[in-house]
Parts: sequence; structure tokens; C-alpha cells
Amino acid sequence: MKTLTKKLIALAVAAVIGGCIGAVLGYGPLLNYKSEGVLSVEMGISEYKRYAELANDPDAITRYIAANPISNFREDQRKKLVAAVVKGGWQKPVPKVSKADSKELPEFLIQLEQERAKNRDGNTQLAYIGLRLTYADRDPEVAAGVSKWLGGYFKDVAAREAVRSQISQWTLDSRQFSDRSLERKLKLAFDVEQAQTRAISLKSLLASYPDSTRRDSQQVVDVRKDNEKFMSPLSQLLAAESEVISIREQIKKLDREIEQQVFTKFLIEEAGVMTEKVQRGSDSVINLSALIVDATKKVKTDAEREKLLSLAADLSQITARFLTQVQFIAPPPIPVRPQTPAPLIVVLLFGFLTVIVTALFIWRTLIFRDGLNNLKRGVLSA
Repeated sequence: MKTLTKKLIALAVAAVIGGCIGAVLGYGPLLNYKSEGVLSVEMGISEYKRYAELANDPDAITRYIAANPISNFREDQRKKLVAAVVKGGWQKPVPKVSKADSKELPEFLIQLEQERAKNRDGNTQLAYIGLRLTYADRDPEVAAGVSKWLGGYFKDVAAREAVRSQISQWTLDSRQFSDRSLERKLKLAFDVEQAQTRAISLKSLLASYPDSTRRDSQQVVDVRKDNEKFMSPLSQLLAAESEVISIREQIKKLDREIEQQVFTKFLIEEAGVMTEKVQRGSDSVINLSALIVDATKKVKTDAEREKLLSLAADLSQITARFLTQVQFIAPPPIPVRPQTPAPLIVVLLFGFLTVIVTALFIWRTLIFRDGLNNLKRGVLSA
């Protein structure tokens, strides 16, 4: 009887010890509060993948923390935040049409929504309406604060990458135009020369046959490389002179575009250098806007002013899309309940496990003997 009592006391002690270990873990390293919020930002699939990869980069998060430190944030918390961001999983896109919606909604409504979900350029499909941000920490207020801070971080990364992509597009367009502009101008000059030569020849022809202008019903064949059509000599002359006017308008337009490209070439180059130096997306927007404003002081013609306004409009669209309009539609709340497993569950689980292990140790001899006897019986019966 005394032996049994001692064993029961040992099990009780084991349960208490296991519960204490569970309490230390449950209210210590395993205690986490998760805060989750939804950030409103429309993105295409390729856009989101690019922004997410950039946001998960360790250098990007380290630079942003240095530029936007979190108040009362310890070094161990900073390392934990960097590790969580690099690991990924802290941000997930919110689709415009979820899997559940695709099953419940009629197909024509889904197609209508997809047609509406296009960027202003008419090409980029904005498949996502927002971003779900989560962060877990032992302190519920820290979890909510960091989740909100991560929203600003993703917004900043997206803005910086959007500005960089826009400058790259400007640079590409400028180079392609420069490569083709001289060729286009030479071709248009040759077309003007050809049309003028044809007009001079037609004038000589009409002067030689003055009665031909009175016989509009009589037609001759005008054979050219690009077409064949029946026209009177007078009509051909009018067409040739109209072609000269049209080509000269194209040349004037091309000269205007060349003037615009020359004016903005150095601005775009300076913007590209600036983007690589800035640490934050908001700074890239501010600095690029300052460059454009400074360039307006050097404007001399309407063509140059028109080009600057076009660049300013592109930047304004980026600012509105990734800075002004990006807001939390569901701000991260301060969690009131810890993540599972709850501390009490951890205490009970460890208490139960220590009791089981202790019982197996106390009755190990009996368990071993019974197992051996059962084995012998099995061999004998076989």
C-alpha cells in the first residue's frame, strides 16, 4: 500500500513538474499574439510577384528599418522581424474574385468584373484588390504596430519599384525613338522630294495639254509602286501636292518630338541615377517631382512644356496609386487572445506527457515482464 502511495505521489509530482515546464513554455517562447490587417492596393499578378520578391529581400527590409525605425524596438525584435520578412508569408494578396466567388457567381458577372479590373493603360489586369498583412509577437501591441508598419513598408517598396519601372520605360522609349528618328526623317524627306518631282512633272504635262483640264471624264492610268488607280492629270497633281503638305506635317511633328526627347533626355538620365541612390520609395517620388519642377524653369517652347506635363502625369498616377490611395481598409487590431496552442493547453499537455513518461518508468519492470511472458506464450503456442 505504501509503495502504491509513493508511486501516486511520484505521478502527482511529475504532473506538477510537467505543468510548470508547460507554463514556462506556454507563457514564454510559445506565447504569440497575431495581428492581421488588409491594405487596399490594386495590383496585377506580375506586379504583385515583383513587389513581393523585392519586399522579401533582406537588404530592402534592413534599409527601410534604418530609414524608418520602430520606436522602442530592441535588437532581438529587429532580427526577428527581418527573419520573418525574409521567410515570407507575412503578406498575401487578396484577389478580386476568390475561388468561392467563382463557384457562386455567374460566369458573365466574373467576366464583367475582369473587364473592369484593368489599369488605365487598358492592358494590365488588376487581379488583386489588396494585401493581407500579418505579424505575431509576445506583446499584442507590438504585433498590431508591426503589422501596420509592414503596410507602410510594402507601400514604399511598391512605390519605389513603380518609379524605377517608369523611368526605365522612359529611357527605353527615348532610346528607341533616337534610333529611329533619323531614319524616319530621311525617309520623309525623300517622300517629299518624290512627291514634289511628281507634281512638277504633272504641271509640265498639264501645260503641254491645256485642254486636258476640261476633259475630266477622260482618265489615264497612274501606275505607282504602292497602288494603281485611274485619275485625271489634274487630280493627280492635286493628290501629289496634298501628299507634300501631309508629309511636311509629319516632318514638323517629328521635329517636335525630337525637340521633346532632346529636352528630357538629361532629366531622365538624372532620374535614373537618383532612383538608385534613394532609400525609400516616397523619396524617389519626391525627388523625381523636384526634378520635373526644376525642369519647368528651363522650358522655352510649348513642345517642351507638353512633354514635361506628360512625365508629370505619369508620376502623378504612380503617386496616387501607391501612396495616396493605399490605405488600410481593415487596420490591424490589438489581439486579445493568443495564437493556438493556448498557454493552458500547453500546461495540460506537458503535465499529461510527464505523467505518462513517469508511469512508464515506474512500472517498467512489470511492463517488461508481462511483455516477455506474452512473447513466450506466443512462441509456445506457435
